[in-house]
Amino acid sequence: MQDLSYRKELDGLRAIAVVSVILFHVGFPSMPGGYIGVDVFFVLSGYLICGQTYLRLSEKRYSVTDFFARRIRRLSTAYFACFLVTALVAQMLFLRSDMAEVYANLVGSVTFTNNYNLLFSQGYFNQDSHENPFLHTWSLSIEEQFYIGLPILILLTRRSVSAFTKMLVVFFVVSLAMALFSGQQIYLRDQRFFATSLRIWELALGGLVFVAQHKGLRLPNIPFLPLIGLALVIGPVGWIDDTYLYPGWITLAPTLGTALLIATAYPKHSRAGRVLASPPMAYVGRISYGAYLWHWPLIVFTSYLWGALTDELRTVLVLASLGLGAMSYHLIETPVRRINVRVHKERLYAMFAGQTIILLLVAAFLAYQSQKEDSLADQNLQKIKNEIGNFHDKWDDCWNKMGPDEYCQIGAKGDGPVGYIAWGDSMANSAYDAFDGYGKATGQRGFLATAAACAPLPDISREYGGADICIDFNQGVLDYLKDAPPMEVILLSRWTYYGEGYDDQRSNTPNEAPMVDRQGNILPGTNFEIFAPAFEALLDEIGTRHKVTIVNLWPVAPYSVPVAMLREEWFGSRTVPITLDAYNARNGRLVDFIAQAGQARGMRIVAPHEVLCATGTCILHDDGVPLYVDQTHLGPAGSAIMRDLLLAPGVAGPE
Repeated sequence: MQDLSYRKELDGLRAIAVVSVILFHVGFPSMPGGYIGVDVFFVLSGYLICGQTYLRLSEKRYSVTDFFARRIRRLSTAYFACFLVTALVAQMLFLRSDMAEVYANLVGSVTFTNNYNLLFSQGYFNQDSHENPFLHTWSLSIEEQFYIGLPILILLTRRSVSAFTKMLVVFFVVSLAMALFSGQQIYLRDQRFFATSLRIWELALGGLVFVAQHKGLRLPNIPFLPLIGLALVIGPVGWIDDTYLYPGWITLAPTLGTALLIATAYPKHSRAGRVLASPPMAYVGRISYGAYLWHWPLIVFTSYLWGALTDELRTVLVLASLGLGAMSYHLIETPVRRINVRVHKERLYAMFAGQTIILLLVAAFLAYQSQKEDSLADQNLQKIKNEIGNFHDKWDDCWNKMGPDEYCQIGAKGDGPVGYIAWGDSMANSAYDAFDGYGKATGQRGFLATAAACAPLPDISREYGGADICIDFNQGVLDYLKDAPPMEVILLSRWTYYGEGYDDQRSNTPNEAPMVDRQGNILPGTNFEIFAPAFEALLDEIGTRHKVTIVNLWPVAPYSVPVAMLREEWFGSRTVPITLDAYNARNGRLVDFIAQAGQARGMRIVAPHEVLCATGTCILHDDGVPLYVDQTHLGPAGSAIMRDLLLAPGVAGPE
């Protein structure tokens, strides 16, 4: 069609998009913003599909049934094969209790509503979503909702080209305004990622680029314009992350970059266009749909079987995803796309109906499986599974409280004097039951003061969105302790996180975690150089008035402990244990420093690793029950051990 001849450079742009998404999903730490690849797909899809629609409306030959038949021909058989295999593999691997989520997401995927299913159930970035093999279909659902609603509106406006253009403008303006200015008033942070209303502008943007070009509104052939577009697409892949409100202002970078490349990156006039149009780039772009379909189930199932991914396994998954994409393209997509829409329209509709019925029957089978009574083995597995994310009931109630009137009350009941306060980050919050039990066993009232990602350090914080809250919170605790009667102060935190840097859960590669002062200025030096004097200053400030107990670092796993135990029980595989040598290699310097700093001041030290790792291999469960609810935070079994450590003679407790 006029103005829509095949452009290899757009396939090259698809290649960047799909590789970015895959690299992000397998967990390469240098790709924290790889999810923007989906935004690139949205703009490209809007350009092509809205462009085809615009031309057919202009030529008075637009057919809704032809439009849907072309969408079926392009999409349905490839996703039918992927969804069917994914559902059957999930049925073989997952627990019965997991099947409810699988069949619900399969139904959502088949009916193009899975983005709303996910919007009200789980966030894109949280840990639970990483075990949902149909998570990635949210983007297909948004596209199909757009392509189902658009023809209906076209019919209502009597196939008017002018009305179609105005619709695109309205979609773009209203949806973009909602994405930029709504904040969390319409949808919460995790929800907005999946919201169709906040994404439609991206598809409309692609359509408007085509309309503008068709009307002769073209940008000049300036060499650096395609390079700017390429930078806007590639740059965010390496520096944005899940802390941004998304979609939002930052989403303008990849979407406008894509629009700029569509408008200017013609190989005849642009080196960037020639690179994008090169045979390897164009080929990866052509197989991108299949690669996108298959990559996520492949990652989920591999992670489920093997636990934490190594960089070598990540590389294999990237290549395998592209290989499955190539198989899908050559064996499924290309043969189906040879079907003539006008001649075999009914055949396409019948094929789509048959595929949909089969998938819905599979979903019904999975629903039935999820309701079957658990066997004894299933019950043992469920006991482990129950500990995944099993935070205590007060987990959400104890954050960022200011002063004794707000701190969570723990320990003995009544109106007696406060004998102790437990102070720390989320690690301390997870030990609520331990601190509560400690107070009840010793007959003391106590407080729990916690702030997420916030070590009890004066005047400094790890750099993140709540750094100012962290510093104010810690100052509030210090102010309280200055005037409070002498009591025991129990310090618990994930110390190495602040004193040695962030241990990335995806790559297990230690990284410096920038620390900031009250003004938000990044402090010079390594984490240890910043942490050590701040920690000693804290001990000196509170140690003159109060008895201090320091809980040194608990062993931290590079994987979710209950999930790893599930895999061991279910598949008989063996998870790499946490050894004392590995613990010391990562934490030894800081653990020794904390112990020496406390002992030099006559303070008591609780050293969990000396008990849990006494045999050389760290204990991660007690009688088959995980000590942790994830890789770090304590569950009920872990809190029970913590309580006993605090109560052990000569280790902790008031003198």
